[in-house]
Amino acid sequence: ITEHRGTLCTEQPLNMMRMRNLIQSLLLIIVLVSTVGAQEVIYAKVGEQVTLVPKSNQRQYVYWHLGNQNGPQLAWLNHLGGKGINEKWKSRLSLQDASLVINDIQQEFFGTFVCKMTSSGKPDSITEYKIIQIIGKLDVKPDTLLLHGDILSLTCNLERTPQVQNKPSIYWLNPQGVRERNNQGKVNVPATSDHNGQWSCVVKDNNNEKKVHVPVGVVGEFLCICTFAFVLQWYTSLTIPCSINSGVTWEQILTKELEEVWWDFVPKLSSGAVSVNRERLFDFNVEKRSLTPGQKKGLRLVSSNKKENLSLTKSKGSVEDRGHYNCSMKFKNGRTLSNTVDLDVLQITSQPGKELIYGQQVNLSCSTGDPLPNDVMLNWTKPETSSRYVQYPTHITIPEVRKGDSGKWRCELWQRGKRLTSAEILLKTETWFYMMCSFYTVYCLMIVSVAYRTPTKRVDAGDHLQCGSHPSPPPRACFHPLPTQKSTVQPFLFLSFQSH
Repeated sequence: ITEHRGTLCTEQPLNMMRMRNLIQSLLLIIVLVSTVGAQEVIYAKVGEQVTLVPKSNQRQYVYWHLGNQNGPQLAWLNHLGGKGINEKWKSRLSLQDASLVINDIQQEFFGTFVCKMTSSGKPDSITEYKIIQIIGKLDVKPDTLLLHGDILSLTCNLERTPQVQNKPSIYWLNPQGVRERNNQGKVNVPATSDHNGQWSCVVKDNNNEKKVHVPVGVVGEFLCICTFAFVLQWYTSLTIPCSINSGVTWEQILTKELEEVWWDFVPKLSSGAVSVNRERLFDFNVEKRSLTPGQKKGLRLVSSNKKENLSLTKSKGSVEDRGHYNCSMKFKNGRTLSNTVDLDVLQITSQPGKELIYGQQVNLSCSTGDPLPNDVMLNWTKPETSSRYVQYPTHITIPEVRKGDSGKWRCELWQRGKRLTSAEILLKTETWFYMMCSFYTVYCLMIVSVAYRTPTKRVDAGDHLQCGSHPSPPPRACFHPLPTQKSTVQPFLFLSFQSH
């Protein structure tokens, strides 16, 4: 029994020693966590401005170091307003409150920065900032222009992988803001006009998200089927667009060895069918930027400060301008890019006419002569006083026209919230009595006009007796001129019938 008790007495101090060591280890971990703090990962690209913000500025002294807390001191400040920046880095570094601002970050600044904050009676607070470079680029020269069909190749990666629990995801957003799927930081596709613009490489982890923008210039071959309409009654001006994608300059186009530019035209017949004849409108001199007209149809190059704008304009359009307009660019490598515009005319008509009689049925139709695309809608605007009508997709029926139906009726074409064009017609409504009075007035004026223009024969007394003594003569017209008088008004001739 004595030996057993001795064993127990020996083990008890040993367990207490182990417990003491465990407590010391826990305290050491707590101290390390409280002093070192969390690490921050910041993604950036060369040339950007990066701001490192301390977790707290409620300390008496703040020190910024490069690499680690024992590395070169970059800047310092205290609670009394004193501060300083290392002479070597003054052109690149500045202090904003307690934050360290790195202007135009270059290769030597990608790495680790340490912020050490001290205060009397408190443990030091240390935070590490790891700045990691994002390399996002177009795999050709940045100012290189791509033509439709050229291979667009983009890559995005990190200079080094951060030591974090979850690896950051890297992907590209196209100019429309849509994520390119399953690219893992790489894009390799044939270029189209939709690829022209600003691409964004996105690096995303649990705590933050960083975007790096890469501009891409593409001259795309695209087909623009649009309804650029005008109202025949007004003969308004029209513009047929042909311009290079936004962000692409004329100088960039010339670097692709542009050889020839021209406009041609395929008219649309009155039946709605497209003619088989293609007319050359213009040839464009690339060096002089001047047009050599062919069948120019009154068109001219639009006045613009942008050299890459090759649109045509005309002061007054007509129904003969309907058809397909094609703007083409040919390069020395044999590639040809085209832009096609389908020009239609919106017309509004009234049956039986524009001057209507009270109670008539009227049909108003509005059409380009061809079925409208699915995304184009037709809207009608009526006079405020009109109330009785039946509306169909392309026409309106007024069962019995009333006085309130007089005025302007308008139809408009809308596409995705944008008004393309409109046409108007002015209706006049009158009663039967007014129309009959107008008819008789016109009829009488016509008779008087005929009578005035018919040669007159002088009637003397003998002729008058001869006319009166004729046995049972048929009715005969005799003209009697008015007495001659000085007047600025031409005298009328009265027509009378005599019978015996």
